[in-house]
Amino acid sequence: MKNISINLLTNVVLLLAGVLLIIFYKHPDLLDWVARIIGMMFMLPSIAYLMVVALRHTPAKASNDYLGVLPAVGGLCFGIIMLAKPQLFSGVLTIFMGALLIVLGLFHIIYLFLSRKTVEVKGWYYVLPLIVTVFGLLILFVNGWRNHEDNVVMMTGLGLLMFNMTSLHEYFAERKARRNAPTLPRIDDTDDDTATPPPHKPADDTGKDCDHDPDAEKYLHTEV
Repeated sequence: MKNISINLLTNVVLLLAGVLLIIFYKHPDLLDWVARIIGMMFMLPSIAYLMVVALRHTPAKASNDYLGVLPAVGGLCFGIIMLAKPQLFSGVLTIFMGALLIVLGLFHIIYLFLSRKTVEVKGWYYVLPLIVTVFGLLILFVNGWRNHEDNVVMMTGLGLLMFNMTSLHEYFAERKARRNAPTLPRIDDTDDDTATPPPHKPADDTGKDCDHDPDAEKYLHTEV
């Protein structure tokens, strides 16, 4: 694969984070581990981008590279701090989780709404991102949910899995739309093997074909 899709990389990281949150939602020092996971979510895309820039860097693209390098370096430093000092972020993690779910849910709802003219979007595609958005609202505005760390982490993990399932639905819908779209004719449709052979040239000035004229065949087989 020559190019790494940033969308694919983001979905893989969120999928791994969601699975880990669901598995370890009752683990001691849960929020500290969540901070480390979020730090990895910042670090992995930043490291991948910096590696791509380092491999493809040319002097002509220096200005464009620096515009993307600065946010990547910032994300990398932020991720390192979260890994080294997770206690600094434990107090705001529940708010961050709720906001993250709201952003992810609304992102898919808006994307599906804008894509309905070019891609066949079924009504049930909106169910999962709507649930993700509701999870985020419950975490932010309902004290009964926000005060229980295990519930918050479990809802966040489920929300990340639903986010990836919605991305998978969008992928198959876009793939179906591309497959049904009209394409240009293939080059090998006019192969030389299927071309009509040229007609036989007449054997003589009378216009008779040697293949079907007995007299012409008699002269052709006459020994000299």
